[in-house]
Amino acid sequence: VHELYAESLESQGKWDQAEAEYKKVLQVKPDLPGIHFLIGRLILTKPTTATTFEDAQKEFEAELKVDPHNAGAEFVLGKLAVRAQDYQAAIARFSKAAAYDPNFPDAKIELGRALISVHEPAKAIRPLESAVKLEPQNPSAHYLLAMAYRGAGRLPEAQKELAAYQQA
Repeated sequence: VHELYAESLESQGKWDQAEAEYKKVLQVKPDLPGIHFLIGRLILTKPTTATTFEDAQKEFEAELKVDPHNAGAEFVLGKLAVRAQDYQAAIARFSKAAAYDPNFPDAKIELGRALISVHEPAKAIRPLESAVKLEPQNPSAHYLLAMAYRGAGRLPEAQKELAAYQQA
């Protein structure tokens, strides 16, 4: 009941009240999977404060203690690592997210983007090829794959992906 009420409050933009309701759920069942994830997502939805990203990170890490294979929590922690320009941590997080959920194209796209950012385009190819297969109409996946191919010296494939990017 508290979770449903929290979701209702969240949809109305009553973030502090929603967070309080989610915390009531944790008081009743502290090891319930998904609640820390919802709180973390809620914190990122609210207007940004000086501690927003730290607070959200704590919630996503708490989620991983309850549900160690939560691909969503790993993904968001990867995004927070990118925000902090910690690309190695981001690569580790996105890799886990993609491994925990092989059908998570955004995790593969962000993994590829992070690998390209650290000048490892050849390593970015495999996750980006997988992302393109999962979402053939996603222009970002095609563009990043083209950049990875180009960085790896595979120019004909890069041209093909650039054409797919323009078409998407």
